[in-house]
Amino acid sequence: MRSIDIMTNMATSALPGADQAVLIIGGYGAVGGGIVRTLLRDSHCAVLVAGSNLGRARAFCQDIDARAAAVALAEGDLPVPDALLHRAAVVVNCVENLSPRIAMQCRAAGIHYVDVSATAAVLDAVQAQWAGRGPLRSSAILSVGVAPGITNLLARQARDLLGPLRHVDITVLLGAGEVHGLAAIRWTLDQLGAAFTVKTQAGRQTVRAFGDARTARLPSPHGERVAYRFDFSDQHTLPRTLTLPSAATWLCFDSRPVTWAFAWMARLGITRRVSVDILAKWLVWAGAHVPLGGARFLVQVDAIGQAGDRTSWAVEGTVKRPVRQRWRPWWPAGFWPALCLQASITSRRC
Repeated sequence: MRSIDIMTNMATSALPGADQAVLIIGGYGAVGGGIVRTLLRDSHCAVLVAGSNLGRARAFCQDIDARAAAVALAEGDLPVPDALLHRAAVVVNCVENLSPRIAMQCRAAGIHYVDVSATAAVLDAVQAQWAGRGPLRSSAILSVGVAPGITNLLARQARDLLGPLRHVDITVLLGAGEVHGLAAIRWTLDQLGAAFTVKTQAGRQTVRAFGDARTARLPSPHGERVAYRFDFSDQHTLPRTLTLPSAATWLCFDSRPVTWAFAWMARLGITRRVSVDILAKWLVWAGAHVPLGGARFLVQVDAIGQAGDRTSWAVEGTVKRPVRQRWRPWWPAGFWPALCLQASITSRRC
């Protein structure tokens, strides 16, 4: 077993210059705010912070840097006003219910587009927009983050090592003590108990989030953990991008009681009895006031090759902790909105 310190930030030369702006939709939220701070730290570009609440955007910008400016979105089918869109070299969207419409605008205007959504249907809709008719003058970068994102890269690493794969199991362990945004918690609660379809070696199968369970052997100090099926988009994307017969993604938390609580909420159908908004706000409050767990995440890919040989690759880290870049990643060159995490990568040949 070996460990290598890594930094997932792209080289600063790949970022827009001082005469260009990056527009962050949802830039004052938990995810968008981290991207804004990273761009201000690692580049010379201006950053436009947009969202549904202009007051929150202004308050956020006042606290960080003069290069960050709050801007307003429009109502209706075209959320980004044309004048605002043409000020941007890149649009990073952290509000997934706006994804297809903003992607359509970016494609038409020739603006590069980055989407942090983890919902397969949303990413499929964006891909459909990008595959539309007319000349293509910009790029769309999808599956950006931990899951999907790092998980996809680890599956690619396993494929490069073993050759064609038969199956991958992706385990995502999240820190219950991490400051998760309200939108992210609401999205997770909305998924509890929801049915979705996965590709298995026996064909398509309908499963439920936090229904089936799997015991994963994770690097120390986590050890054996029970993780539950969850509808992250990577298990839908990887069979297409890596020609996989089957893939499955499993979720747990560093706190076993929190994992157990989510499993029981799914079984009891709590989100059908209690407002998701109320539950999400309560969980945000609890996370800020009660020591539920740590702030680190871990993702692990357990892969089986066509010949039956196995390998496991794992990455753990803390989101939004700035460190010096140690290596140049092997994903395609271009704009990467910087996960900004300190991580150690552990490979284990099973």
